[in-house]
Amino acid sequence: MEDFVRLFSTDKGDVYHITLSEDASLLSEEVKAFIGSTKLIGIDLRRLAGENITTQGMLAALENTIADFFMKHDDVMIFYYCDFLNPIPHTTKNAMPPQEYRSRLFENLFKRYTKLHSVRNIYLSVITVKGIGETYYFHLIYRDIHAKFAPIISQDIKDGLGK
Repeated sequence: MEDFVRLFSTDKGDVYHITLSEDASLLSEEVKAFIGSTKLIGIDLRRLAGENITTQGMLAALENTIADFFMKHDDVMIFYYCDFLNPIPHTTKNAMPPQEYRSRLFENLFKRYTKLHSVRNIYLSVITVKGIGETYYFHLIYRDIHAKFAPIISQDIKDGLGK
């Protein structure tokens, strides 16, 4: 599957880059074989420029882009790793870690989108892995037909990162 890439910009100079691409690198060979032809699509979302607060309109544009891609491809599950590499503008020293912030934001965007568009039979699993000194958050969006894969993928990620 070819990568899906989009750039978004605001009138205040903020630029966001989103790539949706096939990526099962965190999965064991056994789980890759188990999911068969179903593709695991990773989300790579980056702010390329600007430090303004991300507007609700921009968040909606990003969530619509992910949802449109997902709805057009029946054979995919969407995967998002909430990274800690880029600080979140306008947060304080004592705020929650960036991974947790991104996890909560992604989950709330999913809930908002599914409620607003009356989406049924699409699910979100949040995979939490306690590391040394930090917690890792992963999100998996899937359909009914892929529900049997979600707990296996979740456990495989936990097992893989626990080594």
